[in-house]
Amino acid sequence: MLRKLWRLSPWDGQGWAGCSDPSLAPLRGAAAARVRSKVAPLLRLFLVCADRSVWAAAAAARTSAFARANELNAIDATLLFGDCLLSGATPVEAWVWRGVFGGRHPLPARAAGLLLSRLGDAAGHRLLGDKAAAAEHLARAGVAVPVLRAMICRGDAPDEASILASGAAAGLFVKPRRGSGGRAAFSLVREDDGWRVNGGSPTDWLGLRSRLLRMAATDDLLVQERLTTRFDLADLAEAGRAPVLRLTSARAPGQLPFLHSALLNIPVPGRDSRHFLHGEIHAPINPIDGRMACGVSFARSQERLEALPWNGALMAVREISGFFDAVAMAWVAASVIPPMPLVNWDFILTDDGPVLLEGNSAGNWILTNLAGRYDLDAGSLGALLAAWAA
Repeated sequence: MLRKLWRLSPWDGQGWAGCSDPSLAPLRGAAAARVRSKVAPLLRLFLVCADRSVWAAAAAARTSAFARANELNAIDATLLFGDCLLSGATPVEAWVWRGVFGGRHPLPARAAGLLLSRLGDAAGHRLLGDKAAAAEHLARAGVAVPVLRAMICRGDAPDEASILASGAAAGLFVKPRRGSGGRAAFSLVREDDGWRVNGGSPTDWLGLRSRLLRMAATDDLLVQERLTTRFDLADLAEAGRAPVLRLTSARAPGQLPFLHSALLNIPVPGRDSRHFLHGEIHAPINPIDGRMACGVSFARSQERLEALPWNGALMAVREISGFFDAVAMAWVAASVIPPMPLVNWDFILTDDGPVLLEGNSAGNWILTNLAGRYDLDAGSLGALLAAWAA
């Protein structure tokens, strides 16, 4: 029990002080109460007390590891521990939120998942949670989605011949059918010296097969056509990794969806894009004219970058070709799924037009709100979420 609490802590998404945002605080509280209500009353108080104690220890251990990895001094590490303990955020979430927005994180990932998953139509959450079903549903509505070359069903052994026959020479992208945040997903290219995963060193089929077997043990795997960015955005790509346009659609109950914010996530050379501090440069986009603002790396959140530091590619005031086509496609996607308060839609802008990778109904709260620091979003989301919770 304690081991599970350690892994899931904070179990109900609440830190020691709850939420610092008055509009989100009652929503977080209600979501936490709903989680606690699933436990018998006699056990509930024990679990809450145990969870708060476990969270204190877990926050201390995680903060210590983060401080060592990022060479924080004792004062910064202590302040970070306080943010984590009080808010329920992981160290990286707490560090980035304070650096970008100031104050304690109001809706860390654990709390966001518990809250957002209970708002909107449950059928919408289920649909977006199944990437294969969502892609099929959206394609019928005219939304461009990646071409599915093959599927490795859960528990099946992958076959090299079938992977090759699916078009690996042109490049593939493999991802779990369920999940979010790009976890376990990777690009795959067959070359003369072997298989290259995410552009790395070549590996033989046995090494790749072992990786696919581990992934397929828990979920179906989608083998899709690998997408490349459009020619005029090639200076924002890195080693074949395309920048990802994230459009956040919002929707009030009974109303049509609208664009809340837009963000271009640009991969950093030599870094894993999933590394929240160092993996990407994030540049908000003005929804009116489709031009980028300055970019920011969460490793140095106070700096504003007019151009990429490694090749000088311009970001500030740069017009993003295909942006409004992607916005129109996101509006169609948001309109044809069961009503949801928020969806983060990820696109690759290709020479043939935007292609929708996936939608996430419980996306990262920092990325969802980043454009607001530049006054480039449609406003605070607290009232909209409260309307869905009413």
